[in-house]
Amino acid sequence: MTEIEEKEKALEGYLKELKRVAVAFSSGVDSTFLLKKAKQILGNNVIAITAKSCSFPKRELNEAIEFCKKENIRHIIVESEELSIEGFSENPKNRCYLCKKELFEKMKQVAKKERNKRNN
Repeated sequence: MTEIEEKEKALEGYLKELKRVAVAFSSGVDSTFLLKKAKQILGNNVIAITAKSCSFPKRELNEAIEFCKKENIRHIIVESEELSIEGFSENPKNRCYLCKKELFEKMKQVAKKERNKRNN
């Protein structure tokens, strides 16, 4: 087994352990691979979450929407506005961290709502 195959098997095992996942989906190569693999392993126990903002190109948002439709993956789009994040407009070195932190906070809220829907 090659190193890549070993890593893929490890990822599959990890996803199985999680049982349900929410994937931050930008429609880029990394998140597309992860989302596709999660869908393959977990079926309908996966959701894609995409942040819509002024800095996220409309073309990429459309690609994310189309991919999820084609793959029959539940897709939730959340509004995100980087310029409203405290300190972001000052263009600090950690601006990517600030955006990711906001996105993952929103993802946690969405995932919690989804979990509560399933439990009711």
